[in-house]
Amino acid sequence: MLRNSGNNLNGWEAQTTANFTPHFGITADFSGNYHTLGTLSPFTGTFLSADQRLYNFLFGPKVSTAFDRFSVFGHSLFGVAHSSLGAGVTLPIVGGVSTGLTSANAFAMALGGGVDIELSRHVALRGAQVDYLYTRFNPTDALSTGLFSNSLSGHQNSFRYSTGIVFRF
Repeated sequence: MLRNSGNNLNGWEAQTTANFTPHFGITADFSGNYHTLGTLSPFTGTFLSADQRLYNFLFGPKVSTAFDRFSVFGHSLFGVAHSSLGAGVTLPIVGGVSTGLTSANAFAMALGGGVDIELSRHVALRGAQVDYLYTRFNPTDALSTGLFSNSLSGHQNSFRYSTGIVFRF
């Protein structure tokens, strides 16, 4: 889940880490978050909607340490964010049709960490991962792609939270 200026975006996150030592590695983090900005139903069975999407492609160092069946990690990830706004219509019998309206790319970084709970030698449960996500869309791009900003400063402050399954090789 991603929280941006009072809006919740749901989505997914995938990471892979190459560990060079037991406590240091490089992580690649990819995520996609989605939010319906508005839905209108002018006629029964007909829906119009505006959807916002935010994708992040981040890379950077990760440090970790283990305590019994728990491991704690922290990372500093840097890369690019892609935000887009699309519109769709759903009609009875015909189904749904959607199109992209506008999109923009910007610098992004995530600073955070989390806790993994070991279930077996190769499988762990990611109990929590919490990140501060900073994006640098200019105010026009942020507004036009549905990524809200509290000011005209040209950056967005978001927080993301994720859980999941970790596979270790």
